[in-house]
Amino acid sequence: MDLFDVTKNNIFVGQTDKLQEWHSNDSDQGKTVERIRLMLKHYLELDNVSFLFGSGTSIHLGAVAIRNFPVEIEKHIYEKCTDLFSLFIETVKSLQKSSIEQIEDWELLDPEHSIKRIKSSLEIAVEFESLLNFLISKSYILEQEFGESRDDKVDELIRVIKEGLFKVCDVEKRDVPQWLIDNKKNSENEQQNNQGKLLENESKYIFHEKFLKTLLQRPLNLRRANIFTANYDLSFEYTFDRLGIHYIDGFSGFHRRCFKPETFEYDIFYPGSTTAGKVQRIEKVVRYYKLHGSLSWVNSETRDASNIYGIEELPLGLIDQKQKKGEIIVYPTAVKKSYTLDLPYSELFRQFSSTINQSQSVLFTLGYAFADEHFNDIIFQALSSPSFTLVIVDFNGTDGNPHIERIKNLNDSRIIILQGEFFGDFLTFADTLMPDFYNIDSNEKIASTLNKYFESNTEDKPKPIDLEGLF
Repeated sequence: MDLFDVTKNNIFVGQTDKLQEWHSNDSDQGKTVERIRLMLKHYLELDNVSFLFGSGTSIHLGAVAIRNFPVEIEKHIYEKCTDLFSLFIETVKSLQKSSIEQIEDWELLDPEHSIKRIKSSLEIAVEFESLLNFLISKSYILEQEFGESRDDKVDELIRVIKEGLFKVCDVEKRDVPQWLIDNKKNSENEQQNNQGKLLENESKYIFHEKFLKTLLQRPLNLRRANIFTANYDLSFEYTFDRLGIHYIDGFSGFHRRCFKPETFEYDIFYPGSTTAGKVQRIEKVVRYYKLHGSLSWVNSETRDASNIYGIEELPLGLIDQKQKKGEIIVYPTAVKKSYTLDLPYSELFRQFSSTINQSQSVLFTLGYAFADEHFNDIIFQALSSPSFTLVIVDFNGTDGNPHIERIKNLNDSRIIILQGEFFGDFLTFADTLMPDFYNIDSNEKIASTLNKYFESNTEDKPKPIDLEGLF
């Protein structure tokens, strides 16, 4: 049984599809997968390793993609208030002055609205962030013009949209998609069994767990790994808790967690056993940055010396109980560059830029479609450094995505693109492609020992094992 369909996957190094070359040379697909593992291990052992996660890494948890305006949030507005829904439709129409794709009306709504929809999903053909940004801008103008005498419902609509967003991104309460329960994902070790299938007794975060367990195998003498995410959900937070991983996310405190950007520079150690005062780093620690905000971030009711920025992190149950779902701090605007001037985003983007622009850096992007200019600007700036490497893991990749196609056309060997139903899938990446440092280290040591033996044997010397060729 083949691990993957070579016609539906690509591994571009620059503009060269290495998968085709490797497939023709390798006797089995397992060796191709091993090449990828060793390549990833090579980059994961750099001193400065960062990951950028997009919405494609949360779909398997039941979250919805929110690039276009989700149907579920539209339904939430419709059920909440007729007047708000009318304002919503009016806003949509004002943003749909030109046709985006072939569309049809949604039968559950009044056909007279005649709003444009994407056929494949019936989602409104307007970007979620564009619509929310439009409403925020409109609210600002009305506030400046009318002040306290405002009688519009723009702010109320913004709150209801955020409530709907909270609902569709709360992965803890979302059902696992049926395709993940039913489908069997291939594995080079157990091709005929159900490995990769989400079993009833397994955590829905099993693939996040596998990814993190492998990531934490990196040698302790290297810098902490950096995880950046554009997602609002708490999939990583739940996984950190399940695995007992400490994460540095810019907040400090226990009963009251407040935003304190200086904590990004902290680390966690425990005392050594000697009297010389030596300390050792705690192994299970990562640096975690939520670049677009979070379902768990809200504005504080009070500001004081311990919370000068007025931003708190609360459990989702408490946010629901306090009826603060409509007040969550998320990054709502398509005009993103202007918002980077405000906290906490200014600090988060400063950290992103500072981190990936350091020497000997690698950035892995997973499930990120490169449609956000504020991320792209920072990434392209990092590409000006000769020692920077960009590894893109995306299901669609260059197929129909002009942003990633443009990146491939740069023909830069420091840009590696893994795409397709196997190599571009986060589940495959976490379950199959992430290298097991301990096993690979053992294999390399065995190969090195055999090579030394071959070199010392002058009679009928076999060809040494080519470790470099695996890259």
